[in-house]
Amino acid sequence: MRKRLLILLCMLIAQAGQAQNADKRISTLMGESRWFDLAHELKTTPADSVNPLLYKMAVAITHHYLNRPDSACIALGDLLNNHQNELGGNTLSMAVLMGMNLARADHYAEAADLMQDLYNQLKALGTDSMQTGNYLTLAQQYRAFAGNAPVCQPLHPTGTYRIPMKTHNAMHTAKDKTKEGHFITMDGHINGKESTLVFDTGAGFNIISSNQACDYGLRLLDVTNKMLGIGTQQGRYAMADTLRIGGMKWANVPFFVVDIQTGDARIDSIGTLLPPVIGLPIMLRMKEVRLDFEHRQFIIPATPSPNPLSESNLLRTDTESLRLVTTDKDGQPLYFHFDTGGYNTTFQPYWYNRHKHEVLNAGTPDSSRVAGIGGVNITRGYRLKHKEFRLGNGTAVLDSVMVNTGIDLYTGEQKRAHFLKDEDDGIVGLDLLERFRMVILNLKEMYLNGIPY
Repeated sequence: MRKRLLILLCMLIAQAGQAQNADKRISTLMGESRWFDLAHELKTTPADSVNPLLYKMAVAITHHYLNRPDSACIALGDLLNNHQNELGGNTLSMAVLMGMNLARADHYAEAADLMQDLYNQLKALGTDSMQTGNYLTLAQQYRAFAGNAPVCQPLHPTGTYRIPMKTHNAMHTAKDKTKEGHFITMDGHINGKESTLVFDTGAGFNIISSNQACDYGLRLLDVTNKMLGIGTQQGRYAMADTLRIGGMKWANVPFFVVDIQTGDARIDSIGTLLPPVIGLPIMLRMKEVRLDFEHRQFIIPATPSPNPLSESNLLRTDTESLRLVTTDKDGQPLYFHFDTGGYNTTFQPYWYNRHKHEVLNAGTPDSSRVAGIGGVNITRGYRLKHKEFRLGNGTAVLDSVMVNTGIDLYTGEQKRAHFLKDEDDGIVGLDLLERFRMVILNLKEMYLNGIPY
């Protein structure tokens, strides 16, 4: 009997130790914003081995970033309704996530009420206006969308749609033709009027210039916001009554009206030729888009494909961009901003600072010039030859890849683009995607998969 009690006690101690280790791992991943790793940890760790409150918070956060707003709302509602005292200082962040996911699930009126309530409470407490202003902006945006609901309402029957893929070169011109790029575009109609549309995964919302918004008869909404790029720029929301792409059609489609200013007169004059941009709001309604480069077409299947990967490799960020995880030749994780609105795949300063020895030994000195919302960055750079990249199950090699050091070419100061996170290794652009026969972007299961020729 004594031996049996000793064995039982050892088992209980081991289980307690495992639980503490699981709690520590999950807490660390949450604290370091390692959302891909957190999703993997939850998949491989039994729920009963983790502190219940910590587990519920981890589930809520991963569902938020893996674009599962309905289940995120359920998990967040449980936390806020049943565990608010235990949440303590985490209550505000959970409430903000709740508002964002209510909006993502098309419950705009509820989202607006929640964000307005948070703003009112924080203002009454004398909280810094920089923080409270963001909540007020979201409340106003959600309220405007609620007044124009249902937003992005599909008017077409379920089915598979094929849209010809075209290219647009106006913003990608250079004397050196080897550096020339392009956008990929599709033909459509805004409020019944024909339009070329840029397909841009780097755009968190649909974008249109003020002249185009007037020409296409968009309804301006009484709400403004900031758009992140190289810098920041103020814009205003507007609503298109209808948007048609091929056989697909949606009602009440929001656009962000902004006249892109970089401060470079030549680039800004070219920018006036940029067609309206289709970003995440419409892609999310499509659920899956197959970029068929072999046949130069977009394919939107009737039913999204099951994930062929072991796990999701895409995140939907708080700023409505897509973050891709892949690995280098040694199996180490790499994180990229996924942007079909940019042509060149590049490594950014975060990667450069960890691979400086390789870059200085093997790279050819060059300069990196990136223009976008709010400015132009011209930085010291290096070109590396023959870099292999993995997209899901497929790999492709680029003959030349720019490494952006982030060091201003003239002042020597460190510079960064506002739309990038400090820990982004780089940007995946069209030049890499076009090395594949097809690239599948699935926003239901959140994966990107490259299919080689």
